[in-house]
Amino acid sequence: MQTLLGEQSEFFFESLQHPVTTSVRLNPYKPTSHFILNTPIPWVSQGYTLANRPAFIFDPLFHAGAYYVQESSSMFLEHVLKTILPTRPSVKILDLCASPGGKSTLINSLLKPSDLLVSNEIIKSRVNVLEENLIKWGQPNCVVTNNDPKDFSSLKNFFDVIVIDAPCSGEGLFRRDKTAMQEWSTQNVELCTMRQRRIIANALICLKPEGYLIYSTCTFNTSENEENVHWFIKEHELKSIEIPIENEWNITPSMAADCYAYRFLPHKVTGEGFYITCLQKKNEFVDNKIWSYKRKYKLNKPQLEELNKWITEPARFEYLQVGEKIHAIPNELIESVQHLQHHLYLKNAGILMGNFSRNDLLPEHQLALSNDLSHSVQRLEVSTNDAIRYLRKDNLSLETNLTGWTILTYQQLALGWVKILPNRVNNYLPSHLRILKEYTYSN
Repeated sequence: MQTLLGEQSEFFFESLQHPVTTSVRLNPYKPTSHFILNTPIPWVSQGYTLANRPAFIFDPLFHAGAYYVQESSSMFLEHVLKTILPTRPSVKILDLCASPGGKSTLINSLLKPSDLLVSNEIIKSRVNVLEENLIKWGQPNCVVTNNDPKDFSSLKNFFDVIVIDAPCSGEGLFRRDKTAMQEWSTQNVELCTMRQRRIIANALICLKPEGYLIYSTCTFNTSENEENVHWFIKEHELKSIEIPIENEWNITPSMAADCYAYRFLPHKVTGEGFYITCLQKKNEFVDNKIWSYKRKYKLNKPQLEELNKWITEPARFEYLQVGEKIHAIPNELIESVQHLQHHLYLKNAGILMGNFSRNDLLPEHQLALSNDLSHSVQRLEVSTNDAIRYLRKDNLSLETNLTGWTILTYQQLALGWVKILPNRVNNYLPSHLRILKEYTYSN
């Protein structure tokens, strides 16, 4: 760092002793005025730093998907996407190393209904967290996959943008994550450098000509950053794209001669260490192959009518049955989703509606949190105490005349399903989502 920063290194090392700043990004599809915000983050439209870090686990709005807790430097991805995307009428974006979901939910906030996000996590143990965070965000134009980067090579020229927040040595996380410091070694830097090159080489096959590769790390060394990007440009004939920045943002442009890249240094910005660059694939002849797949419906007319009752605009969707589960897929994305299903393992796609008991739908938690849930589905607003009881799966006693499937809401945002019976309330929050930490209820 002394070599990289020179006289600035003294300020850099001093900044590592400062407290970590907490920042959040609001969900534009689930607006709320209940959150106390502090300072807007200048390169993102819905990002804010907070004066202090609340207990997010006990905030029902967090579980409803009203916001995502994300490091502020990494939110610069929004500014990059807004710079490169306006020229494209509709896009398919791959977030290749996506868990836990910060960049995927950010991307999803910017997409049009006709756009598609494929959010992939390589490590099986991490993909569930990614899926949960995208379910909270509530948008239907997203597919979650659990595949190795090489598996995407069969999807030649499929994506307009690929975002790779690469596994790295984590030097930018030393201030907030002591484990990252303990795991650091020069050997690990070398290992990460070669892994990043393999990921890029595999991914570029599925990027369209003139498509964009956005590469980022949360580390400082030039081996994983400038030197790797120089290798990408040379080996794969990529073009570096300049992203305009404002002086007052205090972002440090890269010193590499052949590449526009941007460093976030903790003594200059409120966030943690981050490096990002945008590269464009060369134009080349493409023999566009048309694919089509037959719809395999096992649903009868009463079941289709039942499904349509749960969606705000059912004409916008087609239903895809996978085993016993029913997924609602936006019409304009159904062929793309089936094409992905043909080549990859899909963890989730569109809106997971539920499954049938005869002709009655047993609704899934994802449907409860969907932004496309029908307004005719009955809802019950609850207090903070009852919201926490629901999220902990403690006993619920609700004063209401409602019966049957009901959405519990907090500050008008959905938390999940209950089924209200004459003598009890059945809590249908998935068990793996329940809050385990003890909570003292207010009087």
